[in-house]
Amino acid sequence: MTATHQTLARSVSSTVTPLWLIIFAGFSLLYIALPDFIPSALRWFFKIIPIAMLLQLALSRTGGKIRTLLGLGLVLSAIGDILLALEGLFVQGLGAFLLAQVTYTILFLTQFRWQPRRLPWACLIIAYALVCTLLIVPQAGDMRIPVTAYMIAISLMAIAAGFRNDPQFIWVAVGALVFMVSDTLIAVNLFVTPFANSGVAVMTTYYVAQLLICLGVVRACADTQMPAHATRREAT
Repeated sequence: MTATHQTLARSVSSTVTPLWLIIFAGFSLLYIALPDFIPSALRWFFKIIPIAMLLQLALSRTGGKIRTLLGLGLVLSAIGDILLALEGLFVQGLGAFLLAQVTYTILFLTQFRWQPRRLPWACLIIAYALVCTLLIVPQAGDMRIPVTAYMIAISLMAIAAGFRNDPQFIWVAVGALVFMVSDTLIAVNLFVTPFANSGVAVMTTYYVAQLLICLGVVRACADTQMPAHATRREAT
């Protein structure tokens, strides 16, 4: 195992337990790969279980404004998940996720540090966003303005993720980029050309993105301050 892999393994194990990861992966795979086992009326509920697990992790392992913003971003994401799972509420779901991206952006800006060596990251996000905009927006019809607004919001979120004051910023940054990929897949499937197994691709990238973002922020908090639950124990 390389030093990078060893560092990654230690970071993961210090943030969540293997059992937690197994349960998270299990519920994610249940929704993605075994939809026939879930009653249609309950699909929205099973869809948000992994996000609820991330929310519980965020609330128990962070504090202050980070806890508030990370928790709010996850709650807005869960609301977006529910709305998108229901018929005829795509615009409302898009709005909820737009607010989630704005919330994540504010969170990352509270940890912002200007670092010129990370400018290539910003260039990568801008280039990706421009290509996606040119591909998707002309095909979006009446949804051109909402789609453009969302593209701007998620791009700013991903750029901000790359400038966090964190030596291991790449966790959250990659999560933000994967989030962009997930939403690109939704847009391509809806507005450009439908493709096979789009739901599997969208939800897999979505769960991975949210996991990386949440674990990255929680891990950074653990490196800089005592976990909230430990503080509460010592105070009692």
